[in-house]
Amino acid sequence: MVEYGNPNQFVRLIIKLETVGPVPVIVGKGTVLVVGRSIRGPVDEAVVMTSSSEAKSYFYSGGLKDAVELIFAQGAPVVYAVRVLGTNHATATVTLDDGLASPNDVVTINAASPGIWGNALTVKVLQGSYKATETSYYGLPGDGTVGPYYTSYANLMQNSANWVKVAGVEAEITYTSPPSADQVYVDTVNGSLTFGTAIAATSLITYSLKYYTIKIVVSDNETTYTYDNISSLVKLVARLNSIGFVTAEAVVGETHLPYIDADVTYGLTGGLDGTSITTDDWESALWVGGNAAAELIGAPQCACLTEYEVEEGTHDLIPVLDGWATEMANKFHPCQCFVAAAPNLSVDQLLDLASGYSNRLLTIVGNSWDNSSTIQNIACARAGKEAAVAIGESAALPRNAMNGLNGLLNTFDQDEVDTLTQATDASVDAIIKSRGIRPYVGITTDQTWQFLRTVDNRTINWVIVCSNEIAQQYFHEKRTNAVMASMKASIESVLQDLLRNENIRAYKLSVYPSDTDTGKVFVDISMENIGHIERIDETIAVGILNENEDTSVVTEVADE
Repeated sequence: MVEYGNPNQFVRLIIKLETVGPVPVIVGKGTVLVVGRSIRGPVDEAVVMTSSSEAKSYFYSGGLKDAVELIFAQGAPVVYAVRVLGTNHATATVTLDDGLASPNDVVTINAASPGIWGNALTVKVLQGSYKATETSYYGLPGDGTVGPYYTSYANLMQNSANWVKVAGVEAEITYTSPPSADQVYVDTVNGSLTFGTAIAATSLITYSLKYYTIKIVVSDNETTYTYDNISSLVKLVARLNSIGFVTAEAVVGETHLPYIDADVTYGLTGGLDGTSITTDDWESALWVGGNAAAELIGAPQCACLTEYEVEEGTHDLIPVLDGWATEMANKFHPCQCFVAAAPNLSVDQLLDLASGYSNRLLTIVGNSWDNSSTIQNIACARAGKEAAVAIGESAALPRNAMNGLNGLLNTFDQDEVDTLTQATDASVDAIIKSRGIRPYVGITTDQTWQFLRTVDNRTINWVIVCSNEIAQQYFHEKRTNAVMASMKASIESVLQDLLRNENIRAYKLSVYPSDTDTGKVFVDISMENIGHIERIDETIAVGILNENEDTSVVTEVADE
């Protein structure tokens, strides 16, 4: 509460400004975090994308680029993508100078991301098609000498429009040294002015001089970008940074443009992929993406990996995802995680694999590969579709079939599908091809029936994320009845939305203080997720019906 006014005055007005009522909950939905390998792309940072067209720009090719495109094909609105690379990776680079006798480095050009791919990048600096003009409106103060006084640019032109003035009096320009007493020598190579007579410290030198612009050509041997008539380092850096596969930074204090030489091609060097990628590298990438999404939107709704193992035959990335998912939930950022099993595993092998896990946030997709020429990871498509459908709606509905897939690499029969999804010791998400490619049920590795289905866990996760967001806004408030009522109303607004949208059937909520801890408030929530029809029992009675009998009775659930 903020007080306005002076409480020490005898005659006074005090206004107390305070809040009242529930607080809003602003967290994101529909966001997918995907981690994988690619040829290019930033490392140790999450790239946020809203369109599949951005995937190639950032990652060029590889499993991560393909997964991003597949996730967007499912309708997910936002993707956080993190590239995995080994430690000690390095970025290719080259530094260009101004080509003078004592050259000055003027701009450093780096590959946009680490890796050996950057060593294939090349840069050429050519003469621009048009000239530019440097006009020194603020001038250069004399220093009691003849110079040289340096201009901002080298590669000056001999042009009839050039002029140089001292204290407003124009001096005769010569392009040959030394100048006579009333002349100024314009050094077109080094970009400097030398006078035949010393310039007093009280005199101001002004000038207008033409100089050559540059044309920059950057190529990765597949795509070539050419920008003409670049007249300054500021514009050069802006053009290079807009390309997408290089970044540039001007050397501090320098103004000269890079040296023009049509016969020289500069190659970037020093790019390294680093050491072999480990499970630790994958885990680090997960945390980079998870923390980035949690900070902005509360949590990614779903997460997935483009691969399932580092060491062949071990599925060693599944325990990494399992542990990360649990830690994220402990930080109140729960998200549904999907990972593929290896292609061609039998039912027994899949059940044996899944028996090592029981996590409501972890889904192992059994037959997780399509039949494209380059097989695609259906676990990533599952994450995209799970994030795209509404809370409370199952991804197993035929209308929610996954897009962009070309059949199934492996198809299980009905008995096998039932075994995978109903085994007493393990659960594996099985994909079927029936009215599109979709999960048979959509399940996690958890064996508790309340936490078995991914659709129910999405609802649970939403309540957890919203509860955390609400709690953050009430910490350090007075523990009064009014504040607790406001807290209850805030949580209830979330539950009412779920009830109104028929995502839950009923709920109970109470907020009350602790009897012994003056800093503690209890919040008790009980809710019943809406059911999803999975079994239908039909009875057909044959005989004579009473024509007055109501034959269309639907038993309704009474409101609580």
